[in-house]
Formats: sequence, structure tokens, C-alpha cells
Amino acid sequence: MRNLYAGFFAVVLFVLSALAGYGQETRSARNTFYAQLSSQASPYSLNYDRVFRIGEKLSYAFRVGFALNKNDISAPLGISAFTGKGDHHFEFGGIAIPYVYFPRLENKSNKSDLYLYFIPHAGYRYQRKNGGLFFKANAGPSIFCDPPSDNFWNMEPKLQAYGSLSLGFSF
Repeated sequence: MRNLYAGFFAVVLFVLSALAGYGQETRSARNTFYAQLSSQASPYSLNYDRVFRIGEKLSYAFRVGFALNKNDISAPLGISAFTGKGDHHFEFGGIAIPYVYFPRLENKSNKSDLYLYFIPHAGYRYQRKNGGLFFKANAGPSIFCDPPSDNFWNMEPKLQAYGSLSLGFSF
């Protein structure tokens, strides 16, 4: 498992270094690819973030992500708003993460289990207007739901803590 994480970050660093020579333009960088470490659901995910509205006081972005581990798969979906026109921003938003856990093959039980995470968050976002390095750190509560197989809507939510760190490249 440790080798999987090391390989993952080696690929991310290689891509970031290859893109570092990407020319600066005068237009706003609206697209971002980034890797995220998270305390809930999958420990890491690869994500795409798109700024869809740039306003005077607030800008808005959506994100889609994907994580595939040995025994689970998840797909974070989120929307956020962030302040300011410079490089440093206060960010707040929400994420929904459907998460499917598959038991080990040795278990001989092929039943999977679905979990849902709903995460309101707030934090810091570093994103240059013309692109380049992207970083963000967020924290907030996590609402964890484990719906039973026979009645999806019969969930008993549990409150947990959430934190994440993200590093990527905007263009």
C-alpha cells in the first residue's frame, strides 16, 4: 500500500514539473487538476476543478474527482465559492462523496457496501490568476451515512471531523 502512495505522488510530481514550463497567459486560469489527501472516504483522490463564474467579490467552482484503491472506489463531487481576485482566497463549499467498499477477495463474500459522505467545508485556496501552482487546505464536519442494503433512505447519519490537503496545477 505504501508503494501505491509513493508511486501516485511520483506521477503527480512528474506531471507538475512537466507542466511548470507551460506559458503564462493574460487570461484567467479556470481549470485545475490536483491530487487531494483526505481524512474521510478514500485517503487520496485525483480531481478536476473548474471555475465557472468569476465575480467581483466571489468566484464559483465545481469539482469532480475519482479514487480507486485496493478495496474501494469513490467519486467526490463538490461546489465551492472563494473570495478575492489575488492569489490567496478564503474558500467555502460542500462535497458529496459516494464511496463503495469491496471486501477482500479472500473473504469469498462478494457483497459490497455503499457509504455516503456529505461535507461542508471552509479553508484556504492558493490559485494564481494566470495559472501555475494550486494549493488548498480545507476542514469541517463530515456527515457519514451508511444506508442499509434493504432500504437506502433509512440512514442514521454520524458526525465526524474532516480535513484535506490538495496540490495541483491550474491552467
